[in-house]
This record gives sequence, C-alpha cells and structure tokens, in this order.
Amino acid sequence: MRFICSLVVLVVISIRSFSQEDMIYNKKDLGDLKSLPDKWEKYWNKHNMDSLSTMLTENVDFVNLAGVWLKGKTESIQLLRLVHQTTFKSSIWITDSVKIRYVKPDLAILHIGWGLSGDVDPDGTNRIPKHGIFTWVVIKEKEQWKLLAIDNVNIK
Repeated sequence: MRFICSLVVLVVISIRSFSQEDMIYNKKDLGDLKSLPDKWEKYWNKHNMDSLSTMLTENVDFVNLAGVWLKGKTESIQLLRLVHQTTFKSSIWITDSVKIRYVKPDLAILHIGWGLSGDVDPDGTNRIPKHGIFTWVVIKEKEQWKLLAIDNVNIK
C-alpha cells in the first residue's frame, strides 16, 4: 500500500512539474505583462498612437476587426492614426479581463476581453457598443514586453 501511495505521489509531482500553470516567473515580468492592456487602454482613450506604437515590435502582425492583416509597426500605426481621426475619434476602450499564458520566459500569450463605445460609422452615425477579445503574442525585447502578433475578434 505504501508503494502505491508513493507511486501516486510521484506521478502527481511529475505531472505538475510539466504543467505550465505551476511555472514560477519573475514578478517584474508578470507585472509588466499585466500592465500592457492598461497601457493600451490609456493610449487608446487618449487617442495617442505615438505612445501606442511603443508597445509594438517593428515586425508586428495585426489582424483587426475588419479582418485586415496589417504587417509591421508602420502600417499598423498608420491605419490606427487614420481611424482615430475618424471612426474612433471619440471612442472609449475598456479592458475587462486579462489572461496570461507563458510559452517561455521571454514569450507569452495574452487574451484580453474588451469593450468599446463611442465609435461612429463613416457617415457619423453612432455605432452600438461592442465587446471582443484580443489575442496578443508578446515577446520580451531589451527588457521590455512588446506585441509581436495581434488578433482581434468582435463577440458582441
């Protein structure tokens, strides 16, 4: 009986050692990762695309709600600047959930639940508020976490 109990304990310990959920990561990195959606929200609501651009890698891939695949920081920020002068000029972004999943110490996936209101159609008609989920792949470059890939989906 003791052998079986010992075996069970060893199996549980072995399984847990391979579980990503139990990995211990640097508290500073975890804090920095948790702050990324807050920064996005702040820069979005100030409509400050220069600041928002500091969050992106040079070679970021960004698939927006319209399904447009933006390749690179320059292309992504150009479109964001344009829509923040028009469609999103008065929009308000709210981050409502964040889930972080480490892939390795310098790479993580974030799922961010968001709400958006105050945006308008090209003719100026108010749009109904929406809710969606961002999937971000973030990488640590020169001690800073930056967005490498972004995919956005509207769920409501």
